[in-house]
Order: sequence, then C-alpha cells, then structure tokens
Amino acid sequence: MPPLSKSEDGRVTELASRTNRTRDRAHFRPTADQKELFLRAASIEGRTLSEFLSMAAEERANRIISDHERIVLNDRARQTFFAALSKPPKPNDRLVALAERYAREVQSRP
Repeated sequence: MPPLSKSEDGRVTELASRTNRTRDRAHFRPTADQKELFLRAASIEGRTLSEFLSMAAEERANRIISDHERIVLNDRARQTFFAALSKPPKPNDRLVALAERYAREVQSRP
C-alpha cells in the first residue's frame, strides 16, 4: 500500500480524532515494582491492569478535588460559623451605603 499523501493523512488524522473523542490515552511508565504491585491489586479485584489503573486514578482524582473543594471546620470554628448564620450581625453604615449604591447602579435581568 502506498504511503498517504499529506492531504489524505490530514483527513485520516481528523477522522481518527473525531471518532476517538469518547476515549483518550494517557501514558506513563511504571517501575517494575510498581507494575508488579498494580498487577497484583488488579488481579485481586478481577480487573485488567488498564481497568484497575483507570479506576484507581479516577478515584484518587475525585478524592483530591473533593478535598480541595470541601471546607472542614474544627468544633470551635463550626460553632462560630453556625452562630453567625443563626444570628447575623447588623450591617454597618458602610455596608448599608454599598447596598444602596448597588441598588441604584446595577440593573438586574428578568
């Protein structure tokens, strides 16, 4: 089979990228010890290495994002937070003036 011309190769590449959008590749090179560890864990769960690594990476990514987006308060901070919610302080003069300015200058959309 003759090699593809540049224009044919571009169309093949474009077609391949359009049909492969639902799945993508990620490459890394584990050490021999890491690979042995991953294979052992995958076999315990009855998964292929790819399934195991994909699942493990997704779980870890979700945990990192969740930890980053969650606020954890100690008892004292939690009590202070809920007290402020249940009995908020009265607005000071500066805040009242700012709210009035906002009402004059900002037009809300329906």
